[in-house]
Amino acid sequence: MVFITAFEVPVQADDRFIAGWERERPAATLHRALRRDVRFRFVSVAGVADTVELPFDTHSGRYEIAHEDGTAMGTQGVTLINPFEVAPDDDEAFLAGWNRAREAVAGCPDYLGTRLHRAVGAADFRFVNVARWSSPLAFSKAIGRPEFEQTAAAMPFASHPALYTVVSD
Repeated sequence: MVFITAFEVPVQADDRFIAGWERERPAATLHRALRRDVRFRFVSVAGVADTVELPFDTHSGRYEIAHEDGTAMGTQGVTLINPFEVAPDDDEAFLAGWNRAREAVAGCPDYLGTRLHRAVGAADFRFVNVARWSSPLAFSKAIGRPEFEQTAAAMPFASHPALYTVVSD
């Protein structure tokens, strides 16, 4: 079981958020978005349910691994975290589209691995993809390939992709 929490933290509150995180010291890996304009500036991934009481909007869920290849977790390179809004009765269609998109980039240089998580119980996001790349440039090149663009465009599910670095492990 994996516990994933996406935090909505305004840019001006980064220092306050990190200070609160360090004070709480949860048993989780904390990721910070590379870009300042993303909805979820911080995301935690934990192997245990370790709640953190911080004054920010959160989106938490308990997840099982639906797919895994390569080495999706780690501190090297960058991490793509992409929560997907999928209705429970759309699992089959989502998984088919997600697998086509993954296949379009899995053979790219500097792709390190992915782990697709499916919610177990109530969660704002039915699926969360966590993938590692050697660099932002490698990721950008991969998603710029026509075969990826076509498969991604064909997926009718809202998502919130962003690249992250690990700030606390």
